Amino acid sequence: MLPTRMHTSVRRDEPLKASRDTGEVRVPLTLYDLDEARGDVDLVLSRTEAQRLFTGLAEALGLVIPVLPGQRGLETVR
Repeated sequence: MLPTRMHTSVRRDEPLKASRDTGEVRVPLTLYDLDEARGDVDLVLSRTEAQRLFTGLAEALGLVIPVLPGQRGLETVR
């Protein structure tokens, strides 16, 4: 089991990447031990997994995410 002081944060200068061909979504993360960076890793999800995660987080935070006509969720992310 990992100690409770281990956590991750999104790498600030790197955008989320999504592939229209495969549906793969990559979220660039940095791993931390307390406040000390330990390394970088990409969280790789299918489009469906990413949409579920995004929706679940938005709901947990009480956010409403509008979908504009012609948009289909994460497909607009490049």
